[in-house]
Amino acid sequence: MDTIITNGKLVTPWATIKGVTVGVEGEKVACVCRGEIPLTAQNVIDVHGNYILPGIVDCHTHFGAFLPYEDDVVSETKAAAAGGVTTVFHVILEQKSVFERIPYYIETTKRLATVDMCFWAACMTEQHLEEIDKCRERGLRGFKFFMAYKGDEMKKVGIFGIDLSYLFRGMEKVRDAGGLVIIHAENYELLKLHRHRHDQENNFRAFCRSRPPLCEEIDADSACRMAEEVGVPLYIVHVGAGEVLGIAKEFRERGNQVYLETSPRYLMIDHDGTGVARPLLALTTPAYRPPHDIKRLWEGIHKSEIDCIATDSSANRLKEKLGDGTVWRMQLSWQEMPTALPMLLTAGVHAGRMTLNQVVRLTSYQPATIFGLYPHKGGLQPGADADLIIVDLEKTQKVDAALSPSSCDYTPYEGWELKGWPVLTMVRGKVVMEDGKVKDASGWGRAVGVS
Repeated sequence: MDTIITNGKLVTPWATIKGVTVGVEGEKVACVCRGEIPLTAQNVIDVHGNYILPGIVDCHTHFGAFLPYEDDVVSETKAAAAGGVTTVFHVILEQKSVFERIPYYIETTKRLATVDMCFWAACMTEQHLEEIDKCRERGLRGFKFFMAYKGDEMKKVGIFGIDLSYLFRGMEKVRDAGGLVIIHAENYELLKLHRHRHDQENNFRAFCRSRPPLCEEIDADSACRMAEEVGVPLYIVHVGAGEVLGIAKEFRERGNQVYLETSPRYLMIDHDGTGVARPLLALTTPAYRPPHDIKRLWEGIHKSEIDCIATDSSANRLKEKLGDGTVWRMQLSWQEMPTALPMLLTAGVHAGRMTLNQVVRLTSYQPATIFGLYPHKGGLQPGADADLIIVDLEKTQKVDAALSPSSCDYTPYEGWELKGWPVLTMVRGKVVMEDGKVKDASGWGRAVGVS
């Protein structure tokens, strides 16, 4: 073997197995063994009883929204490695052809990324609809439609919302191509109404009230009905409204494929920013929900009603995010990959809300399966890519944005004490993070799931 990882507890979606040794040859898992196995290797990593998990597949992020794309590929794939993310998805936003730009994204990944990358295509124009079948032939599986952001709301980052007729036609084309429809569910007409009712205020609470759960619920229901009519699988991103789980259940019970994704931020932050020293740093869309919605999301995780946890991260810098201090013009989102796993371990595993097996299922196995990367990603069976993380479940550390390799120079969780951290990240057999320090591995990453 090239590398042996020994004396660990292997966590799968279904079981935790003690006394495991993982053998790596080249970029692949060669064997997974228990007990005394006569293996030799150039490199032996004794994990001293810590947990071995498949690398995280963060299936929803945005690079280049606020900072140059290639700069983001360098810094934010390092941020991914710091958090145990070994495969990160980027949503391709192009005003012209997505298909013609695919070679650029493959080449940039190979040249600059530390971890592997996969891609979704955002559909916003007629040309994008016409290219769906060709993009699918190149390997892209997910096609994202923004039901919000009509008008100029997100023009500055190149996002334009679509109407229901466009979405319906897009669903038909994605169905015919064998892809997956992805939607950002927020009803734009209701957003306009509630924005008008709150725009004389300038605070976190007003922003959240301007985008109430009803906006998300209505568009989630509409998209489910349309997907059922068309006969196409549907994936709803960053679910924060608890009622969406009930909507999805109704359509699932009728035999429809409806996948739900939530994010750590929606499990931790409520519409008042309770416990967050500077709530405006967490500003994002969809907005944050009342505590009862957070409780419903945790129940959904326990009951396996949620399929994936992803970060929807988009790096920016504090000065530009806050701008002139007007909440309605602030930049949205931030980089959450370095803290996503520790947050789930602290608020989920240690708090008794979820198990380590569920963490693996929601952050690795199911994202890889839904988006066609399994068994190469999302598991540690022989033949899989040697993407893994070693987790010290007892390690306690305060969140400090200055310790992250991300260009995002802040985090709303600054100073939070989290218990359970990744202490080693391996991507295709190469250690890219150890003891919190990301190694210089730009150019190691590869584009996966696309050719």
